[in-house]
Amino acid sequence: MPYLMYLHGFNSSEHSFKSRCIYDRLHSLGLSESYLMPRLSWEPDQAIAQSSRLIESHLSEGITLIGSSLGGFYAGYLAEKYSINAILVNPAIAAHELLVDYLGKQVNPYTQEEYQLTAEHIAQLQKMDAPATCEERYWLMLQEGDEVLDYRKALQKYPDVRLTLEPLGNHSFVNFERHINTLLTFSNLL
Repeated sequence: MPYLMYLHGFNSSEHSFKSRCIYDRLHSLGLSESYLMPRLSWEPDQAIAQSSRLIESHLSEGITLIGSSLGGFYAGYLAEKYSINAILVNPAIAAHELLVDYLGKQVNPYTQEEYQLTAEHIAQLQKMDAPATCEERYWLMLQEGDEVLDYRKALQKYPDVRLTLEPLGNHSFVNFERHINTLLTFSNLL
């Protein structure tokens, strides 16, 4: 049985709207055991270690990643590391550059966890900034109205991948639920 693993974004959680939509659909199909939604550490190296352990434990059955924002950045890195498929939803590109503006005290609004984002964490992200080497592995989902990230940077990094590009929208990817059956097919779950 293949698996789908959701990687949430910066200061988000495994219970984000997109993650819950996917879980609800899989649950309705009797496939909820095929869905992995870890709460990722705020520390980049720890988030990758957590994700790597889960991927390695399910690699033989097949696993697809879906990542949103910073989770999309992680999914791109892990897809290259393990040669697996990834769906990138409004992904953070060059996360080490983006998160410099957030150095200092952070509070995750979902979990209430407090922590300090430091230059060391930015350096961890920089080491993960890898190019895509196999375009067939990726599905890039973007909305032009993303108020947090410039969607054109994702188009530059992933120029020849499967693409869903929608006008308007926002960083949360408005009406994401419309794509769930298609992403389950991409993940070999339907």
